[in-house]
Amino acid sequence: MLAKWAFSFFNMLPMPNRQALGRIIRYIKNQMAQSFFGSCAKNSNLRPKLKLRHPKNIYLGARSSIGDNARIIATASVHIGDDVLMAPDVVILTDTHCINGKEKILDSGTAQKSVFIGNDVWIGTRVTILAGAEIPDGCVVAAGAVVPAKKYPPYSIIGGVPAKVIKQER
Repeated sequence: MLAKWAFSFFNMLPMPNRQALGRIIRYIKNQMAQSFFGSCAKNSNLRPKLKLRHPKNIYLGARSSIGDNARIIATASVHIGDDVLMAPDVVILTDTHCINGKEKILDSGTAQKSVFIGNDVWIGTRVTILAGAEIPDGCVVAAGAVVPAKKYPPYSIIGGVPAKVIKQER
C-alpha cells in the first residue's frame, strides 16, 4: 500500500531524464512498481502521470518505456517486451463489451482479453490498443492508430483506424 502511495506521489512529478533528479525519480518509481506490477524491469522507464488499473497484470520488459499520460486498464494481462518505446497518451485496454444479438449491450457483459507487445516495438503518440491485440517484435505503430484484436506480422509498420499493415519490413 505504501509503495502505491509513493508511486502515485512520484508519478505526479516531472521527470527530466538527463538531470540527476530525473534519474533518481525514475529509480524510485521503478523500485515501487516492482512491488505491485506483475513484473517491472529495473531499467524500465515509467514516465509521469500514468494511469494504471490492475497493475498486477502488467509485465514490463527491460529498457521499455511507458510514455507520459499513458493509460493502461489491465483486467487481463498486458505483456510489454524489452526495448519498447511508448510515446505519450497511449491507451491499452483489456476489456471489451460483448454483443449478443438483440440483447441490450449493457446487459451483455464484458470479456477480458490479454494484450501482447513484443520486443523492439515503437508505439506512436495517442495510439489505442484494444483487448486481444498482438503486436509482435520489431513493429512500428503509427501515431493515432486504433489497434484491434488482431495479430500483425513481425517487423511491420501499422497504422490507421482500424490499424492495418502499411509496410512490411525484412
